[in-house]
Amino acid sequence: MKKIIILSLMTLIVAFAPAQEAPLMSAVQEKLWKAGFGVPQQTMDAPPFSAEDMNGKQVSLDSLKGKVVLLNLWATWCPPCRSEMPSMEKLYQKLKDSNFIILAISTPAPPRETREKIVDFINDNGYTFPVLIDDSREISYQYGSGSIPTSWIIDAEGKVLARFVGAMEWDSEFMVKVFEELIP
Repeated sequence: MKKIIILSLMTLIVAFAPAQEAPLMSAVQEKLWKAGFGVPQQTMDAPPFSAEDMNGKQVSLDSLKGKVVLLNLWATWCPPCRSEMPSMEKLYQKLKDSNFIILAISTPAPPRETREKIVDFINDNGYTFPVLIDDSREISYQYGSGSIPTSWIIDAEGKVLARFVGAMEWDSEFMVKVFEELIP
């Protein structure tokens, strides 16, 4: 299992290494690249994972094929993470009835981050997008950038389109149009 995680992480690091020239990309990826997103130099499958949501229901990335996924790594103690969450909720409300989903993923690391703190934070703020608890740290290792928040855009076929490190206004007109363009 550790070999798979290490290989996945190495693949993601190499795939997003800076290029001398713009990588070959779709029109949507080009828009994202020009907006400051990292775009993989070649098409790549999103590393598979499975984790529990806040209610204990198992969710796997494979079960979401056919949907565009905004995967967001975050923590309750992270100010930039907290600042982007209201815009994530607005984006989710705009697009939740289409083939779009947000997966906000947090990793308990007691005492700083616990399952209880995660659940309380989400409930206290009235966020309704899906939140997964990465108890095994598998997702964090596979998708981590060494910094949070980090977000990944995965297309409906399960391909990684782009990565953004830092907080984003996810409900901006630009981002809504990008997601609408991607949604099948």
